Amino acid sequence: MLGSVELATWWSRAGALLLDAVFAILPMIVGVAFAATNSRALQAIGVIIILAGLVWAYFVYYPVFMGRPGERNGQSIGKQIVGIRVIRDGGEPMNYGWALLRQFVVIGLLFGVLGSLFFSIPILLDYLWPLWDESNRALHDMIVSTHVVRADPPPGAPPPAPGGLGQQAQQIGLS
Repeated sequence: MLGSVELATWWSRAGALLLDAVFAILPMIVGVAFAATNSRALQAIGVIIILAGLVWAYFVYYPVFMGRPGERNGQSIGKQIVGIRVIRDGGEPMNYGWALLRQFVVIGLLFGVLGSLFFSIPILLDYLWPLWDESNRALHDMIVSTHVVRADPPPGAPPPAPGGLGQQAQQIGLS
């Protein structure tokens, strides 16, 4: 805990990741089922569904949900269920472009695609990094200057002060 904002635990981050994986890749799973058939028509439909699923996951699901204004800003559906959020170090709210940079460019392309050239060791390190980092940050959080914090105050803590994300960033010494 830094200031009055509690950092997300590794387990809460892992739980949100698993939930988000279900919501984000569900269309691709359906597409793979179609593509695995013997029918050329269904295989073509399956490929289209897989491509649409990739667009859904990286260009709609994460950026749109994480860029929502108000109290759900910085939360994908998985993060919302688990009760955590992504905040930017400068206190600005997450927006479509920043969420796209974090999820698609850094996590998807840098760690996912480029990391696969190195036997996926970079993505494994990225996901495990919060276990030994004192501020529970993954490598992608360091690259895009974000922290993952509890969305709700811990039990027994006073309610959050007015000021939103800027106030949270100030409380943990980021601005």
